[in-house]
Amino acid sequence: MVEYLAKADEELFAMVKAEHDEQAFRVLYRRYDKRLFAYCHRVAGTKEGAQDIFQSVITAVYDKREQFHGGSFAAWMFTIARHTSLKHTEHTKRARAFIPLEDFNDVFADASDKTGEDILLREALHKAMRSLGQEFREVLELRYFEDFSYEEIAEIASISVSLAKVRVFRAKQQLHTILSPILRELHQ
Repeated sequence: MVEYLAKADEELFAMVKAEHDEQAFRVLYRRYDKRLFAYCHRVAGTKEGAQDIFQSVITAVYDKREQFHGGSFAAWMFTIARHTSLKHTEHTKRARAFIPLEDFNDVFADASDKTGEDILLREALHKAMRSLGQEFREVLELRYFEDFSYEEIAEIASISVSLAKVRVFRAKQQLHTILSPILRELHQ
């Protein structure tokens, strides 16, 4: 088991692909299960929907293992998650693709550590994030909450790297515009 833990994602998935190595797949699963489930939950909006999407993604990752031809395993897996999520949202005819970020306060920050001003800023940020269009909110979440590189975001969202950078930049500009009055008011 220890030798598995020391291996890179891509190396482990090569073992899954070539040898159907269940232990390697379990290690990858444990590395990504919480992060992937959080992503599915944001998209689905409910725990039940997230569980459906999550299970579909895990199954698809294994079933489509022959389609992985290198690069970032995480980006490839989140691309599958994105496509599965889009199908789910179309199927359930949801009007929005993500649930409000405040439902994930326990993931992003411990409210007990915050001052009143911190809480107001966090709530303002969540509200501002909800006001962004999906294409801007999605790239911002992938960049800052999932910590993906621009290259990985481009791969996941099926866009160019330059478009990923532009969308993140524009999303940040929109957030700045929305939050500037609030920041000025708090700092008076």
